[in-house]
Formats: sequence, C-alpha cells, structure tokens
Amino acid sequence: MMKTKLILDKNVIVPNRDEWLKHVAGIIPDFSDDPTALTQALREREKIGSTRLADKLVMPHVIMPTIADSYIIVSQLESPIEWFDNHSVDTGTFLIVKGDDETISNFVVHMVDDSFVERLCERGIEKKTIESLLEE
Repeated sequence: MMKTKLILDKNVIVPNRDEWLKHVAGIIPDFSDDPTALTQALREREKIGSTRLADKLVMPHVIMPTIADSYIIVSQLESPIEWFDNHSVDTGTFLIVKGDDETISNFVVHMVDDSFVERLCERGIEKKTIESLLEE
C-alpha cells in the first residue's frame, strides 16, 4: 500500500507560479503554517532546469528529509500560468519526498508513459483513478 500520501488538488486559482508553489506547499501539514522553506526549495529546483515534462505538465520535486511523510500532489489549475521556462502549464505533479521512496520511483517511471500523463492532465480525473493507474 502507498506510504506516500497522494493528494488531488483540483480547480486551483492562482495568479502566477510563485502563488502556485505557495499554495501547494501550504497543503502539506509540515508547511501549512509557513510554506517558505518548501516554496524556496521548489524554486531552487527549477533553477537547475525546468521540470516541465509535457506540453502543459510540470513535475517539481524536492527532498525534504524533515517532513513526516512523502507526498505526491497532483494540482490542476483553473487556467494556465507561465512556468519558469516561459511555457504555459496547467497541471503539476509535485513530489515532496522525505527520502528514497519506492512509491515516488514508481510514480516517476509512470511519467514516461504518454497515456498516463494524458490521464493525469484530464480535468475530471479522480484520486482513486490515479491510485489505480499507479498500481498498473
């Protein structure tokens, strides 16, 4: 069973990528009071190189050893925003990882599958659908 917590975050309304990062960081209990450290870590990760995987999909990922649990947050925006590489995106799979994690590795492996990525970006997708796709 999944040790990693999967969160589906739909219909998010944010004006820009920094507010999106802050919004996502705030979902995680460890950072709900102060999302600054996680927001900064995600920003720093993008400086290394864009995590954009597909036309409108990004996969920001960071290791935060101090958190209680690892998270996969699938976040879908109401309308696209400009990402760090000046491309418009509307779906993010944020991986906030405690350390080496099998579920995360498994998730990343799925990301090379175009049909998996397509399903993740579907507006009507449900959390249980994502979980069953990950078990395939």
